[in-house]
Amino acid sequence: MSSIPRFFVPPPAIQGDTITLPPDAAHHAVGVLRMREGEEIIVHDNTGDGYRCRLTRVQSKVTVATVESRFTVPTEPKTRLTVAQVLPKTGEKIEQVLQHGTEVGASGFVLFQSERSVARMEQKDKIEKRLERWQGIVQGAAEQSGRGRLPTVEWERHAPDITRRIGEWDAAIALHEGATLALRDALQAERIADATRLLILVGPEGGFTDGEVAGFAGAGATPVSLGARVLRTETAALVALAQILYARGE
Repeated sequence: MSSIPRFFVPPPAIQGDTITLPPDAAHHAVGVLRMREGEEIIVHDNTGDGYRCRLTRVQSKVTVATVESRFTVPTEPKTRLTVAQVLPKTGEKIEQVLQHGTEVGASGFVLFQSERSVARMEQKDKIEKRLERWQGIVQGAAEQSGRGRLPTVEWERHAPDITRRIGEWDAAIALHEGATLALRDALQAERIADATRLLILVGPEGGFTDGEVAGFAGAGATPVSLGARVLRTETAALVALAQILYARGE
């Protein structure tokens, strides 16, 4: 991956050939990377377009770049994979899923609680603070890995809330150690093989309960196995993402 620093900016920050970096991006460029006028950056507008730019004004409050060329970012998978991940025991584990899942190619994340969840989030202000932090982690990973679009990060309170939303995707798979259908074989099934928007349901350290899996299946999800070895919750989503994108040549 190119060593040129990359930054996501909202489309309104791009006016013709002039891009004004938002405060957070400007701070990172000036205060962290110690960049100077004349240095090169790449800007993404979160629509799939990229801009190769040259810094023309570098100040603590206002940092401006001039566009030298525009291109389509080629790194986005055609398959839109969303990871619905039950909260692990520690914040470090969910951050690993968000960071590495973004690098691998996830298009979105939905965090939620299940019956066997150890970690709990009930207070609205706590949820909002966590979402803000999680979105920052995703953005940093997207910039580092050269993504053209920022994966979304959402919160749902309980497994039944996720179950009711399964129909929003073309197909869904639920990772479950008791499943008899291997992911490799599931990807050949007609509905999943044709899906361009796929939901991956990942349980906590103790796994989903049989009732939760039955609920997912009743809503259209397919229970699948990742193999004979039991994976950690923070590993399972990454393995599934990589297998699916590899199988599809992405």
